[in-house]
Amino acid sequence: MWGVAAVALAAVLAGTIGTAAQLGPDELSPVAVASWRSLLGVVGLLAVSMLRQQAPWRYRLPVRWVVLGGLGAAVSQLAFFVAADRTGVAVATLVTMGAAPLVAGLMDWLAAGQRPNRHWLGGVAMALTGVVLPSSGAMQVVGSGVALAVLAGCGIPCQGFAVQKLMMDRPPLAAMATVVGGGAMALLPAALPAAGSVLGSAASVVTVVYLGLVTATLAHILFGFGLKWLPLRVVVVVGLLEPVVAATLALTVLAEPATAALLTGICLVMAGIAVAAMDPGANPGSPSR
Repeated sequence: MWGVAAVALAAVLAGTIGTAAQLGPDELSPVAVASWRSLLGVVGLLAVSMLRQQAPWRYRLPVRWVVLGGLGAAVSQLAFFVAADRTGVAVATLVTMGAAPLVAGLMDWLAAGQRPNRHWLGGVAMALTGVVLPSSGAMQVVGSGVALAVLAGCGIPCQGFAVQKLMMDRPPLAAMATVVGGGAMALLPAALPAAGSVLGSAASVVTVVYLGLVTATLAHILFGFGLKWLPLRVVVVVGLLEPVVAATLALTVLAEPATAALLTGICLVMAGIAVAAMDPGANPGSPSR
């Protein structure tokens, strides 16, 4: 269950992304936030990996997994922030986190022959119901934003799948730094022109540093630990804690109104995660491949 705990904490940190971006200065565009979060996140991962003598360049770089994971990391970053800007944080988070576990289950099934069982299916059904409930009364849904959120949801399991493949011959930290580094390189052309808005004020710097080092570096380290010991489909379902945290922060920090649907949804997500975590395919004590 240490793997579940690590992924849960990573999801909690990721759940603060929307609120942090919302509280940040208006001059920070979604592209600037996504690209600089990714860039600072990989700088932090590289620093930690070098301190642990697990730098990515100490290992071979399988092109297909680096490309798959890097594109997944870049797409999930950029598509989510643009989707949140177009259709709102609640709807974007709902669609992204709703698509991710379905894609992850399909990838586990096709790549590893791990057919979804009743624990995983039941947990996903409960958790997705809980995710849908709080956003059932959303006032505005923009089609292009929803499409981008689906794309972001597809990028998350692609990133996780590539990390698991790389972890077959290297530590989780080195694998995660490799994949996130590939994503940062893909977003570098977008990061450089946005440097002016990021460095324009102390508030912008603080916002981006928090998003980069806490919600990217630390969260990815924890996420990588979970990927080492759990099937991808279980990791992504536990990640559904993210919209629960985002909704809770919306209530307490952004002063959005509490509803019965929201509170019920939070309970359903928690119950769904507990059921999915009992998946016999998790094989506690042995790393997932």
